[in-house]
Amino acid sequence: MKRYFSLLICALLCIGITGCSKESSSTETQVSNKSSVTESTAETSENIETASDEQSDIKETNNNMIDVVDKDGKHIGQIPFNSGMTLTNKGIFYTTAIPVETISDTIAAGMNEGEKDKFLYHLYDTKTKEIYSFGSIPDQDYEAAYCRTELNGKLYTLVTTGNAMDKEPDPLLLAEFDLTEHTINQYNISDNGFPYTAMAEVNGKLLILNHDQTDVLNDKLCLFDPESKQTKQVMQFELNGNTGDTIRTMNSDGKNIYILRLHFEGYNNVAMFLDTYDLDFKKISEKDISAMLKESAGKNLVPEDVLNEMKQMVSRFIMMDGKYIYYENFSTTRFLGNIEDGKLFSETEGAGDMFLASSGSGNFFFYCILGGGRNENSIYEWENGTLEKTVFKADDDRYYITAASRSPDGKTFVRVDYTNPDDRNDTLPTKIYYF
Repeated sequence: MKRYFSLLICALLCIGITGCSKESSSTETQVSNKSSVTESTAETSENIETASDEQSDIKETNNNMIDVVDKDGKHIGQIPFNSGMTLTNKGIFYTTAIPVETISDTIAAGMNEGEKDKFLYHLYDTKTKEIYSFGSIPDQDYEAAYCRTELNGKLYTLVTTGNAMDKEPDPLLLAEFDLTEHTINQYNISDNGFPYTAMAEVNGKLLILNHDQTDVLNDKLCLFDPESKQTKQVMQFELNGNTGDTIRTMNSDGKNIYILRLHFEGYNNVAMFLDTYDLDFKKISEKDISAMLKESAGKNLVPEDVLNEMKQMVSRFIMMDGKYIYYENFSTTRFLGNIEDGKLFSETEGAGDMFLASSGSGNFFFYCILGGGRNENSIYEWENGTLEKTVFKADDDRYYITAASRSPDGKTFVRVDYTNPDDRNDTLPTKIYYF
C-alpha cells in the first residue's frame, strides 16, 4: 500500500498548488464557463475481472475481522479489516487490497516488473449477513472513494488506471456496481484523466469533474446519464500561465448546483468562489468565500501555509439550506460557516474544525474529533442551522469515531477505535455500529 499512499500524497501536493499538468508543473487556470455540449456514448468495458476470476487467482492472507454490532452493542456479524467503507441500502460496501506477493506462484511468475496490487470490491449484506465479492478493475491505479454515489440501486465511483506518476495520459473511468446482481460495469469518461476528481448527483444524473492533464489545464464538467449511458459536457474552465480558474469540487441540494472555483491572478494571488447554478447550468450568483477559508486555515499557520491551504484539493463539500457551507480539504482545513454573514461556527457552538462530515448518499451528519484524550463518540444531526447531538454512544467512553456513513434509506454506521497515545498496548477492538 506504500505506493498508493505515496501516489495520493504526491498527487495532492502537486495538484494542490496548481491543478497539476503532467507535462508542466507551473500552469494554473482561466474560466471559460461555457456550456459547450459534447455528447458521446460511454462504452461498457468487457475486461472486468469477476469475483470468480479472483477466487482462482488470489488468496487473501489477512484474516483479521471487525465486529458489526447494533446500537446497543449486540453482535450482528463480522467483516474483514478493509478500507473505503461506504454504507448503501444493501449494506456496507468496502475494498480490500491484495498485495502482489499474495498472488499464487503460477500467476506471479507471469507478472511484469512493477505489477500493481489488486483492489477487490465487496458488499456485506446487512440482511443476509453474507459477503458478496464483485471482483476488481484491471490495471486500477487509484479510486476516488470520497466520490462514491448511490443511485437507483447502484453505487458509482471514479477510478484511474495506468500510472498517474508517469507522463502518459491515464483513463478516468466511472465504475458502476450493481448492489443486487453484484456485478461491475465501467464507462470511459476521459482518456486524459487524473486521480483527483469529483462527482455529484444532479436531477438523477451524475455530474463528473475531469481534471484534464494538458499544458493548458482544462477542468471539464460532464453529465453521465445512468439510463442511456451517455455523457454530455456542460461546462469547461481553463487555467493558463497562473491565470484563470480551476474547479475544486461541486455539490447539489436538488434545487441548485454549487461549485467551488479557485481563481488565480498569478501564482500567489488566489481567491475561492462559491458559484451557484440552477439545474440547467445557468449561473445565478458567485460569492468570494476566501476570507472564511483564510480565517479557518490561519488559526495555526503562517501566511505562506494559509495560501497553500487555499490551493488544496477538496475532499468534502456540503451546502445546507442554501447559505451554510461545510468545507474540508485533503490537508488540515475544515470549517462550517454561514456564507451570508461570513461567520464560522465556533467550537463553543459545537462545530469548528473539530468536526467531520459523514460519507454516503444519505442525509449527512457530523462527528467530533477532540484529541488529547478527550474522546467524543456521539453524532450530531444538522437541523435548521444548528447541530443537534443524538443519543448514540459507544459502549466504552474511550472509543472515538474514525469513520461514519449513511445510506439513502436512513441507515447509519460508525466505526470506532481506541489506542492509548501513551501506551500502544492499551487498545480496544475496532467495532462498527450499524443502526
